[in-house]
Amino acid sequence: MKKRLLFCLMAGLACGGFFTSCSDDDDPTTDEVVICPIAQTTYTDASGLVLTYSGQPVLGKQVVFTPDANDGSKATLTISGLDLSSFTGLMNSRENASATLAAPGVIPGQTTTNLTVDLTVSGDEVSFEGTTEQDGCTIAYDGSASEGGLTLNLNVTMPANDLTNTTWTVVPFDDVTYQSIPIHFVWESSKDITIMPGYALPVSTIVEMALRLPLLGDQSVNGALTQVFHSVTFNADGNITAEYKKNMTDAEWATSPLNMAQYTANAGSLQLYLNPSQIMANIQNSRLSRSTTSDILANLMPVVLPMLSQGVPMKYVIEDNNMKVYLGTDVLLPLLEALAPMFQDEAFLQQIMDMVANDPTMGAMAGMVGPVLEQLPDVIAGTTNMEVGVNFQK
Repeated sequence: MKKRLLFCLMAGLACGGFFTSCSDDDDPTTDEVVICPIAQTTYTDASGLVLTYSGQPVLGKQVVFTPDANDGSKATLTISGLDLSSFTGLMNSRENASATLAAPGVIPGQTTTNLTVDLTVSGDEVSFEGTTEQDGCTIAYDGSASEGGLTLNLNVTMPANDLTNTTWTVVPFDDVTYQSIPIHFVWESSKDITIMPGYALPVSTIVEMALRLPLLGDQSVNGALTQVFHSVTFNADGNITAEYKKNMTDAEWATSPLNMAQYTANAGSLQLYLNPSQIMANIQNSRLSRSTTSDILANLMPVVLPMLSQGVPMKYVIEDNNMKVYLGTDVLLPLLEALAPMFQDEAFLQQIMDMVANDPTMGAMAGMVGPVLEQLPDVIAGTTNMEVGVNFQK
């Protein structure tokens, strides 16, 4: 009897151990290794990058996809602007040629943005989505990547400031009393412009008079500005959009596309981030010859490139429902100093005078333009304060 009981007990233990072992073998493995199918890859417009910001395309940027070496379910996306080497070519022959600079990043104020993302792996492709907070910005993202390309959609809410979600219209031009003038202009210098022997005027007075005269057909520069530029809106995502007309005869205002101009603002200081390609296109469409345009660009690039990379520093002043936004001396004087040598170049001055002489509305002023331009280097050297911008109303 005892032998039978011992046998049954041993048999039961053996069966229990057998079934327990079978049960353990059937349990799913919890330590399954995830392998990212994509190695570290740099994506650009030319290599399959599709990047959007607030639902609209962004060009001229790059995204570096870096898988986590220890966890195949994670990766880092490094977003930045492409270098400005295509612009520095204009300065190669200049002693003051600067080193290569990065274009602005995709988020205003960030040259580089790093996103750590969780990956969903499906064959040779990965996808990702999420939301993160960085420097006061809320960044919502989603996208996918493969060896052939990367899609990344960003929706960003910037930290609120006193310009966020406000719209401002250009003030009208009062050409009778001049109580309302759209162009804000100040130029203070210790050197005046000699109009004729014994008679000189401050350069600011001369420029202000020129801005009021009908130099564009029957329009002044002030009047023309109100005909082509209507309003500007500072959006919560850091974009600036404007209502404008390509031609004065257009019936409706057009709205500028997103991601052409962006901003950050704080207590009267505004940092403006521009699209470099658009700036170049506008300069190349000027009426000056190609060689003269290249000379101007070569002189300006050492000053302009850092601003394209880091943003253009501007000022804004809000008083009741009025606001003026302008470039200050810190920006304008270096630009003028870079251009000053050109006003001592006889060929350049002659081209300007020929252009004025051939204009039906400005031809009578051709004889005055040359002597005024020749005095500008001394005026620039004596400059103590400059402000150039636009006056708006809310």
